[in-house]
Amino acid sequence: MQKIYFPLVAICSFLWTNAQVAVRNEPRHHNLFENDYIRILDVIIAPHDTTQFHIHSTPSVFITLSKTVTGSQLINQQPARGTSTPGNCWYDSLVTPRIHRVWNEDTSWFHTIDIELIAGKPRSNQSPLQNSSLQLFFNEPLVNGYHVNLQPSGSIRLPASTAGYLLLSTGEATVEYKVNDHSQLRKMKTGHFFWIEAGEIFSMTSDEKAATSFLLLQLK
Repeated sequence: MQKIYFPLVAICSFLWTNAQVAVRNEPRHHNLFENDYIRILDVIIAPHDTTQFHIHSTPSVFITLSKTVTGSQLINQQPARGTSTPGNCWYDSLVTPRIHRVWNEDTSWFHTIDIELIAGKPRSNQSPLQNSSLQLFFNEPLVNGYHVNLQPSGSIRLPASTAGYLLLSTGEATVEYKVNDHSQLRKMKTGHFFWIEAGEIFSMTSDEKAATSFLLLQLK
């Protein structure tokens, strides 16, 4: 009996896992942008709404953009409750896939972004950037992550990369940016982003009277 039991458990576990929806197909995860390196999923959950159980299985960077009381539950485990912090950002290798659901217990909308690193393996060797406005907070095989803090009239210049950059605003900011020889003024809302192609030289200057913050991903 025992010899039969363990294979059955393995088969049931496999079937259960494969029955869950991939995160990119979960209805509250909206695909904003995708290329050979990243997939940006904008996650919006209304008050008292709940996602489907879904699978995260791709190395990802997560950033929360709202202060919201939420609940979450890993499959076959007890629920957990917490409050999200705007601008909180972390990397997860997801070596072990995560199957869970998330719900909003608050009266305001929950907003977070899941940036999946879909390249599979590094395509280049990118040394960490050196700039007083940048704070390196993770260095992983597929990506380097930085907090960017721009003081009033502060500026940043990114050298041309062989893999590209993602620069995402964690608040509202008016900036003047330049890509190669093209300049433009842009009003950015929370969650707005620039994708900077490989080979492009990018610079940005703050047009705000207060400090502004961004997340910068240096792809590899």
